[in-house]
Amino acid sequence: MLADPTTQALIAADGWFAVITGGLGLLCGGVAWFIGRRWMLAVLLGLCAGGVAAAFLTLWIGSTFTFGSVVVQAAAVPGVKVVPGALQLTAPGVLVSWPLLAVGFFALLEGMHGYRESPLRQPYGGPVV
Repeated sequence: MLADPTTQALIAADGWFAVITGGLGLLCGGVAWFIGRRWMLAVLLGLCAGGVAAAFLTLWIGSTFTFGSVVVQAAAVPGVKVVPGALQLTAPGVLVSWPLLAVGFFALLEGMHGYRESPLRQPYGGPVV
């Protein structure tokens, strides 16, 4: 039982999960673009499926193994027993941060590269650079 159910520690735990998995998603998207641009569809499907699997694996590891107990005690009522344990993910929507940022960053890099190589970028009647 939480001592203070309105505590912001739960929101902070969800935010840290989103930041960590989002950063790893950006890293995976960049590495995938540099390595596997020849197989676009396979790489994008792998980023999406792998990102979902990695987010669930990260959730499982984070909620199973803890380095010490996390106790949320802000305004404990006398006589209420506070059970220490790991913080749980309360906003399941942050699970999509890894695959969403991985695929989005891959698309951004491919879009910038495609624009640089596009013949539409050249001015009309001008020399080809």
